[in-house]
Amino acid sequence: MWTKIVVVFLVLGTLSFKTVAQIKESYKAKIAYKIVETLPRCRQLTKGLYERVIKNGGTSYGLMLESSPNPKTDPSQGYAKTYNFNLHESYADRMPIIARFVFDPIKKQLFEEDTANDKLIPISFDKKLLISFYRK
Repeated sequence: MWTKIVVVFLVLGTLSFKTVAQIKESYKAKIAYKIVETLPRCRQLTKGLYERVIKNGGTSYGLMLESSPNPKTDPSQGYAKTYNFNLHESYADRMPIIARFVFDPIKKQLFEEDTANDKLIPISFDKKLLISFYRK
């Protein structure tokens, strides 16, 4: 009897911990992700990427939100006036960044970051997504 009670408490404790530990990004961050993920440039960069990463000993690739206007509600590492993303490959000992994208909600513009020349290059994206971004 006591064993069953202990197991129930352990399961409930684990479930509540998972709920607290999971961070859901804000509605606007989700739309910003979608803006980047649907880019022809992003699709070009990721076409066949998974296979190449695996062949080189990696595990995957991903798009990460590095900073945002709401770092407490978004799974980002810091504050910025813009939504800053990196597209990276994942390996056991490193995460090389392939590209960086910046969505500026004030200018309503998406940029690809040219890190070599330290400048932002405007890039076309699905402007219909702006309607969703500013809806809430």
